[in-house]
Amino acid sequence: SKLTLLITQIRKNIPNSIFNNNNNNNNEHKSTSPLLSNLKKACTNLFAPFTDSTGSPTTILPGLFLIICIGTVLGVSLPKESSLPTPWYRTFSSIIGYIYFTAWSISFYPQIFMNYRRKRTVGLSVDFSAMNVLGFACYAVYNASLFWSPYIQNLYRQNHAAGESIPVRSNDVAFALHAFVLSSITLGQIWYYDGFGTSQTKMSFSIKLFFGVAFLVLVFSTLVAIVSSKLSWLGFLYILSYVKVVITLLKYIPQVVLNVRRKSTVGWNIWNIILDFTGGMLSLAQLLGDSADMHDWSGITGNFAKFCLGFVSIFFDIIFFFQHYVLYPDKRGEGNESTYQAGLEPQIPWEEEADYDYDALL
Repeated sequence: SKLTLLITQIRKNIPNSIFNNNNNNNNEHKSTSPLLSNLKKACTNLFAPFTDSTGSPTTILPGLFLIICIGTVLGVSLPKESSLPTPWYRTFSSIIGYIYFTAWSISFYPQIFMNYRRKRTVGLSVDFSAMNVLGFACYAVYNASLFWSPYIQNLYRQNHAAGESIPVRSNDVAFALHAFVLSSITLGQIWYYDGFGTSQTKMSFSIKLFFGVAFLVLVFSTLVAIVSSKLSWLGFLYILSYVKVVITLLKYIPQVVLNVRRKSTVGWNIWNIILDFTGGMLSLAQLLGDSADMHDWSGITGNFAKFCLGFVSIFFDIIFFFQHYVLYPDKRGEGNESTYQAGLEPQIPWEEEADYDYDALL
């Protein structure tokens, strides 16, 4: 009986000893954890464009710092624009160009990652996404033709002052092609996760009408450029650029209206706007700086699409900032990530409505 009592006592004490040792180890670990915790937090903030959708002020500067570092490395290491007369400004212009190229290019990823995590796209306007695809398709053809086609370049020089450089940089071409691919992926996510037939993801009649008109204009312009000398291929490319400008003027309106209707920015990643605003400001800065360095301001009129694109984007970005941070601060971003993993989201009353006449708002 004494042996039995001894064994019982040992069995009771051993788990306690192990538990106490584990507690001691945990305490020792906790004593060193602040450094690891701070390091993890710093890394998370650096990659905020991919991990955060609330746009917290504590993550904006670290996230933009990473963008600046990437753009600076690209700008210093890649070939510079030889037509710029000032040697130091060539490097500076290249850095600015690749920072805004990085900001604009990365701006597509936060929404894609957010859609993937949520496994739904409610809160993202299908009209905005569809117009993005058409707009960047036109912009990609415009930039690629001016940058790579000797025939188009000769037409451009014939219509502008002698010695004037082509106002399209390599980063413009890379951005346009990259943006077309990623905007197509975003539109594909809407179809894959929610479909185009629901009341919240169907394309409005107004946008369908716009697509029809744009298609007819492009087809007619192509036929005129082929069979007639009244419209050169350079003129056709300018039409493409103007289509892109018109789309940029219109494409943000559906998303603005959608946010107002839902009284929330849930589902619309604010990092899209933070990076878009950064890219727009730097795009204008590069264009003005290049024109000043060459003492030739015709580069602005010669690249009207790029000039208008920056101003229009900045205007709507400010509207989105106001919606996200001022009008609807309590219903923004992704909220608690665990709720999304469980298939739940903050309740937006409008989302429960069966039908939605979007065209009535326009």
